[in-house]
Amino acid sequence: MLPIAILAGGLATRLRPITQSIPKALVDIAGKPFIVRQLEYLRAQGFERVVLCVGHLGEQIERAVGDGSAFGLDVRYSYDGERLLGTGGALQRALPLLGEQFFVAHGDSWMPVDYVAIERAFRVSGKPALMTVLHNADRWDKSNVLYEPGRVVEYNKSAPRPDMHYIDYGIAVLSASIFEEGTRGSVLDIADIYHALSLAGDLAGHEVHERFYEIGSPAGLTETIAFFTKGQSMQYAQQHLDEAAEIIKRIDVGAIERVADLLASVKRDGGRIFFLGVGGSAGNCSHAVNDFRKIVGIESYAPTDNVSELTARTNDEGWASVFVEWLKTSKLQAKDALFVFSVGGGNLEKNVSPNLVLALQLAREVGAKVTGVVGRDGGYTAKVADACVIVPTVNPETITPHSEAFQAVIWHLLVSHPKLKANQTKWESVAK
Repeated sequence: MLPIAILAGGLATRLRPITQSIPKALVDIAGKPFIVRQLEYLRAQGFERVVLCVGHLGEQIERAVGDGSAFGLDVRYSYDGERLLGTGGALQRALPLLGEQFFVAHGDSWMPVDYVAIERAFRVSGKPALMTVLHNADRWDKSNVLYEPGRVVEYNKSAPRPDMHYIDYGIAVLSASIFEEGTRGSVLDIADIYHALSLAGDLAGHEVHERFYEIGSPAGLTETIAFFTKGQSMQYAQQHLDEAAEIIKRIDVGAIERVADLLASVKRDGGRIFFLGVGGSAGNCSHAVNDFRKIVGIESYAPTDNVSELTARTNDEGWASVFVEWLKTSKLQAKDALFVFSVGGGNLEKNVSPNLVLALQLAREVGAKVTGVVGRDGGYTAKVADACVIVPTVNPETITPHSEAFQAVIWHLLVSHPKLKANQTKWESVAK
């Protein structure tokens, strides 16, 4: 890839007071400075060399970006100097860092396009410059380009014509030869150079179809932040589903089969299943009780379904007692089973779900079976269980949602398992 110059030297007066003390390139966009988002995207597109044309508060950009190694790039800096040189003057000053041919892009615009295709179109054109254009029809700004396939017939930013339906997209490929000798250090507007090139028939064109986003105005900034916020949401959704897929790959299928065998023995012996869980896991317990009673035909209960007793025992005897005392009243026996749904599995030392731990200790005393679906390392449940499924941790930040989600996956698997399923579910029983 050719090198690319990013024009990031403007005063950004329209964004004040935000840009009173920071340059526009460092404005936060959904959690990242805008320049960081640009550099990450350019690296993904195959760029290796970037020249940042900076002016107003440019030192802050250089401190934030450094030499670009953090992004896998070689980043250099070209400063305007004591006065702003304009877009054309800034590029001319940067020519020693850019070489004979290079890309140029606006530092306040997000342009998600294929840069490789743009470079290819430039080389095929044989022209000294190429402008990317977007069919605009005055949607995002005033259209300023008269375009025919492959060439810009006229570009005129200062006096656009009614028959101009395209707009300068913000990415160009230029040759150093378009800059006149002896004008280095002068104030130049790249728009004037584009205009002259178009009238001379020396400005190739390449149409793109992705709309751009800009942060040069308050309205544009708001829209760009919304775009990235939505994108991050979509990216997170993919990440979460990828993590779930990884959990499925890594989960211990043998442990699931052992749980199925254990529950089949409970059913065969006429035992009961007591589902224990706290918080979201308690909700899973209620649902599981329904499925094991209706589909499997095992007598099943969840202490958390009895709110009156749960709250009375909490108030009178303490939270740790709520399960063990309920089980004592229910006369827990050796032929019964405790089925724990929990993220941590219980831990007395850390005072995490002590009610689970006391209930499991009672089960061990009376000889009842213990099983569960738990997260992390399984805690006390995994230590004492006869069969236990541990939901693998693939991301420490999402242990709880995956653990509680896979509790539902596993119990639905179990009630559908040929070793346990006794009654057909509704939709599978309806004739097609």
